[in-house]
Amino acid sequence: MNLHKRDYGTVAGPHPRTAQAGFEMLLAGGNAVDAAVAAAFAEGVVEPSHNGIAGYGGCVLIYRSKTQDVIAIDYNSAAPAAASEKMFTIEDAPETVAGYRVPGRVNVHGPLSIGVPGVVGGLCLALEAFGTLPLADVLRPAINSARHGYAPNGANRGGIAGNAERWKRDFPETARVFLKNGRPPKKGETLTNPELARTLEAVAEGGHSAFYEGTIAETIANHIQKLGGCLTADDLKNYRPFITAPYQIEYRGYSVYTAPLGAGGLTTLQMLRLVEAFDVAEMSVTERFHLFAEAMKVCWPERLRRFGDPKVVGIDIETEVSDRFTATLSEKLKAGLKSPQPGEVVYHEPMNCTSHISTADAEGNMVSLTQTHGGGFGSMVTVPGTGLLFGHGVGRFDPRPGLANSVGPGKRPLHNMAPFLATRDGMPFATYGIPGGRTIPNNQLNISINLMDLQVSMQEALDAPRFHSDGAEPIQIESRAGEQVLLEMRELGHEITASAGIGGPGHGVRLWNEGTRHDGGTDPRGEGKVMAK
Repeated sequence: MNLHKRDYGTVAGPHPRTAQAGFEMLLAGGNAVDAAVAAAFAEGVVEPSHNGIAGYGGCVLIYRSKTQDVIAIDYNSAAPAAASEKMFTIEDAPETVAGYRVPGRVNVHGPLSIGVPGVVGGLCLALEAFGTLPLADVLRPAINSARHGYAPNGANRGGIAGNAERWKRDFPETARVFLKNGRPPKKGETLTNPELARTLEAVAEGGHSAFYEGTIAETIANHIQKLGGCLTADDLKNYRPFITAPYQIEYRGYSVYTAPLGAGGLTTLQMLRLVEAFDVAEMSVTERFHLFAEAMKVCWPERLRRFGDPKVVGIDIETEVSDRFTATLSEKLKAGLKSPQPGEVVYHEPMNCTSHISTADAEGNMVSLTQTHGGGFGSMVTVPGTGLLFGHGVGRFDPRPGLANSVGPGKRPLHNMAPFLATRDGMPFATYGIPGGRTIPNNQLNISINLMDLQVSMQEALDAPRFHSDGAEPIQIESRAGEQVLLEMRELGHEITASAGIGGPGHGVRLWNEGTRHDGGTDPRGEGKVMAK
């Protein structure tokens, strides 16, 4: 086990430019927050499929070593004031998994899918409240990548190629920004976005208000309304990210923290509470996956039926992770372990495209940050003159009326991002997270078990085979688990689908000796990087 002493710190992110941007802040004397914010702004430039400066939102956890506490910042999107739960036409479609459709998927792509983007506001708030370096310094790597160019990785090149013809037809400004002479970029070719560089320079000079008020905000609102959307300049002006308390449980002697609703981590916490009654460390892979399968089938229907904007649905975190409620869920779990049932699809959602960044400094401060466009390239709408590709915050709501996560004016959607931090006896232990839509809460369960039950390194935790169900079978299991595991799961009564990969590239840092020794990891399923010194 290689736990190096760090004089500056560690940054783990999904693109080399992302990790480099964060690490430059550590070398400049910044802390883990400075590093995370710089990395997140850079990530918003270099991985446009997954997230962006106008991504719909994100969430961040910060462990502060001096006070030995954890705080959260919520920068989830908010629906425009003119949005309503009846804004989309719903057609019956019994031949589909969902059982319904929105004609043209206008809730997912196009101007009506756009909510207030939270990324700029959230990152500026994190830096202002907990960072140490000037905003202009922190934004410099992102500005340089936008102006002088970056090489898209394989996932983003594939996304651009897969959408190129549609963009030419339906989203010409997006095609202009992300295609080279009308074609997708090839491996090694660079893309530039000079308009985005100028937008970032305006933010560097004027702070978050330069984005949410004034010329940039008016340009955004005017273009989206011209296309038929309902986002206004007032929606942008009235948007506020906020500092809040994270959700927390105790698990095997660790304090485990995640972002509050609408984030996805509460579902992970509920699954951890369920599996804590079992000696997971002594289980075989098959036994463990059998337990995970039934825990997921118990917890996902709870999530998809009851969870939403916490200001609207009234979820009480103490109740949700209480012994009493866990005991209720445990009865369902035990029944499923004895006789696995097919489960049910509560709400089908095929979208996933997100980025995660973990940072830690030599003082033991940790940051876990996840942000997103939503699905690949979000709304697919780019506003001329700004270089801004917009996420689809409204697309994260259930388009059907009368549900916990239905659209509503000013409402914040349920989403799957779930950054995690863990401490032990008040000391830093780990920061970790992963993209991948609904696979995120489940993969966070897997990573948490690997770190805290199996006591493996961060890299080994990310390398391990993955497993997914969002309430119904067939269960997905990565082929790297081995044919024997798939066979044994089928013999236990599960319907299994083998998968080449489940979820996107996760990243994390594990810490020892009060945070001075670090063990970073980057996912073999991606092209990320760990930088440390």
